[in-house]
Amino acid sequence: MSKNPRRFAKPVRLIVSVEAEVVKAIDRLMTQGRHHGHRNRGEFVRLAVERELARCQSDDYPSP
Repeated sequence: MSKNPRRFAKPVRLIVSVEAEVVKAIDRLMTQGRHHGHRNRGEFVRLAVERELARCQSDDYPSP
């Protein structure tokens, strides 16, 4: 999976709805400035989706 969203060969926009508390939690993590150096919420969510896909494709979850 791509590590640089600016270099996607065929980007597709995905619109996601989440609770306001989730957005507030993301914003808190982004402003802490520690190892959560994300520049925007979209990048944070993109990375979270990629991590979840990788986790689901482990040996416990055989891919089709």
